Parts: sequence; structure tokens; C-alpha cells
Amino acid sequence: MLQNLKNAGNNIKNAGGLVGGVNKVRQQQEKLQKLLSEIRVTGTSKNSKVTVTITGEQKIVDIVIDPALIKFVYENFISADKPDTMLAKSIIEAVDDAISKVQGEVVKKMQETGSLGDLMSMLQAASGGQK
Repeated sequence: MLQNLKNAGNNIKNAGGLVGGVNKVRQQQEKLQKLLSEIRVTGTSKNSKVTVTITGEQKIVDIVIDPALIKFVYENFISADKPDTMLAKSIIEAVDDAISKVQGEVVKKMQETGSLGDLMSMLQAASGGQK
């Protein structure tokens, strides 16, 4: 009977530790989410006619297309009923540039704030503590 009570007490302590671990992971996740939401970078197409701004969460928040590019595409492709790839290519280049820049910025900010260690801890906790 006494052993059963000791085992029950140990189980309660273990559950308390688990709850504390979950709370720590939640705090780390919130800190990381705030850090990511504050990052903004702008990517540019190779022809400099399109810019795309994204957050650290890789959400697009702005796209700017130079009206001269739109006019050129219209006059040389759309009005002539020809397929255009220039506009799409410029948008893709700007998005790719923004993604590349934001990934570097995220790593830099995480290293500066120590959040990279938090991310590694969260990943380790999510995998059950396995490396």
C-alpha cells in the first residue's frame, strides 16, 4: 500500500514536469512566432520591375509591379494575342529573392536572440527528446 502511494506521488511529479515542459515549449513557440512576425524583407526581380515584401513567416504582404512593365507586356504580348512569360518570370524572381533573403534574416535574428536554441529545443521536445 505504501509503495502504491509512493508510485502515485512519483506519477504526479512526472505529470507536473510534463506540464512545465509543455508550458516552456509554448513560451518558446510564442517568442519565435513574435520574432518571425516582426521580420520584413523585400525581394526584387532581376529586371528591377517587380518587388515582393514578405514576413519572417514567409507570408507575402506586398507586391509592387512597375507600370512600365505592365504597359510593355500589354503592348507587346497581350494586345498581339501572344503568350507572355515576362511578367510571371519577374514575379517569380522577386518572390524567390524575398524568400532567400528572409531565410537568411530569420537565421541571423534567431542567432542574435538565442531563439535558434529555443527552436532546437522545441524540435527535440516534439520528437520525444530523440536527437
